[in-house]
Amino acid sequence: MNRFPFYALLTLMIAALACSTAPAASPEPSETPLKPSDTPEPTNTPAPTDTPTPLPTATPDVAATEAFAATQTASDVLEELEKLLGSSDVPYRDGHLLWRQTDAVKISMSGPQTEDNFRELDKDLTAGNFIFKSEVTWDASGILICGAIFRSEANLDTGKQYQFYFYRLSGLPAYFIDVYDKGEFKNTITDTRFSSDLDVSNGGTNQFMLVAQDDQFNVYINGNRQSRFFDYSKQRSEGYFAFLAWQQSGAGSCEFKNSWVWSLD
Repeated sequence: MNRFPFYALLTLMIAALACSTAPAASPEPSETPLKPSDTPEPTNTPAPTDTPTPLPTATPDVAATEAFAATQTASDVLEELEKLLGSSDVPYRDGHLLWRQTDAVKISMSGPQTEDNFRELDKDLTAGNFIFKSEVTWDASGILICGAIFRSEANLDTGKQYQFYFYRLSGLPAYFIDVYDKGEFKNTITDTRFSSDLDVSNGGTNQFMLVAQDDQFNVYINGNRQSRFFDYSKQRSEGYFAFLAWQQSGAGSCEFKNSWVWSLD
């Protein structure tokens, strides 16, 4: 057998076998793949600073403050009434505070006086049934009267009114409730009354309290009840208030403080 054809045939067979088993070459990519774009790293956002929230400023409540003060004042007066009238039949617990003095009132005089000196408590203050209390310091070289006007007509100079006053008469401590009209004495409710409860010393302080209920009046001096008086003619049932002073001769003064009016209506 001719070796050449044999080798030629063998060579062809080996070549054919090699072509059938050799891996196919990968085709060249037609396009260059896009590279991913560089994404920037996120920047750090600073955390919010803890700013303290200011506390709300309190708005003053003027009305509430005034209401509290008024309530406290009424409570103080009621405490006084408990001490003075706790065992009486006066219905003060059903009443309410009408007026309270804030500053002392001093009426200074030089005699002889031709007319009374007075100071109105409040131009809008009127009452019919009430409790009226004041502490009065007197200073005089002669006869001196300190007291109050109550249930007066609007004109305190000439209007019809009741007057309560106490004074030293030759060293005697006396008090009255009288009715005046047109500036003149009309009649008395009590006549002249004397009381050892009055301090007649010069510069002494006396507390008076009047309880007016319809046609009857109770008088208290320095915490002690004096008596009950009646005006059955009912000459005045309501009216205005004033502090009252009168000096016979020389110089003198009446100073009123810690005063209040409690309504019984």
